[in-house]
Amino acid sequence: MSPDVINKKLLSMTTYLNDLMAHKDISFDEFMQRHYEIERLLELLVMTASDIIFHLISAKEEPVPASYRAAFLRAGEMGIIGEELSKNLALGAGLRNILVHEYEEIDYSLVHKSIHTAVRDFTAFIKELS
Repeated sequence: MSPDVINKKLLSMTTYLNDLMAHKDISFDEFMQRHYEIERLLELLVMTASDIIFHLISAKEEPVPASYRAAFLRAGEMGIIGEELSKNLALGAGLRNILVHEYEEIDYSLVHKSIHTAVRDFTAFIKELS
């Protein structure tokens, strides 16, 4: 992936992050009225970040991990992103899987609480890769 494509993806992530930040301090009741929108923003952030990570791992001629979670963890091991951030993003990938695949009943209070964490982690991700 060329640096221009990575920068374009980071720019898209910045847009998604700004949209998510508009919901950072909403009440749980307000969240429930807009949860589909917020879920989609979280999904887009995880997917775009993982797309970047998959390509950066592949560019180092490493085997491509089998999941978003594994990709974020491997990126930390390889020094592409910080290890603490990689672990946090791996957790976010797990939340994304629950939202998208409905592996289990969605705990909306957990999703509501995750907004602050997602803002923190994806802000750090964008800074580390910019």
